[in-house]
Amino acid sequence: MLYLKGAKTVKIMKGTIRTEVTYDDEMKNKYVVKKEWDKNKRKALILMKSAGLTDEIVQDQTTMYVMNNLSKLGYGSVDIMNLFTTLEGNDTNGSGTENLKFVQEEVTKVDDVIIAVGTGIETNKEAQKRLRMIMAILLDKKATILQIECPKGRRGFHPLYPAVKNGWKLVPYEISLVEQVD
Repeated sequence: MLYLKGAKTVKIMKGTIRTEVTYDDEMKNKYVVKKEWDKNKRKALILMKSAGLTDEIVQDQTTMYVMNNLSKLGYGSVDIMNLFTTLEGNDTNGSGTENLKFVQEEVTKVDDVIIAVGTGIETNKEAQKRLRMIMAILLDKKATILQIECPKGRRGFHPLYPAVKNGWKLVPYEISLVEQVD
């Protein structure tokens, strides 16, 4: 507690957010963004569609909403991963394969996996293919797989969707027919 002459008692709160980002050697692909603010709380892995602007210092809007909502839900850290990792140039099969290796490794270190790719992948065959491959890994590892539900009961949202960006309800992920069919 801090006491100021003639003032009320105030509290000074401090917090540290540890950030670690994994790129390829050429810095053209971003595989994992790790954010930790309380190592004693639950850890989530969130899977979205494309690598954003967040790095070891800069934080984009998506990362901000992810961290705010997970903190409200009692989590203390998050691994942010994407179907597409490319920051520069075209996404390649090589980067996709490398991404699968990272998913396989990171899923063993978290309590929950949140699928938040948004509804836009319904018309993107490559995104559907990558999600199916990642789902196979998650199911094999017996991961707890969740998704964001809006107040009206619809599911499958990206963290920036207006109805969910300020408050999440996480519910079990339901595998859609798109993911079951090649």
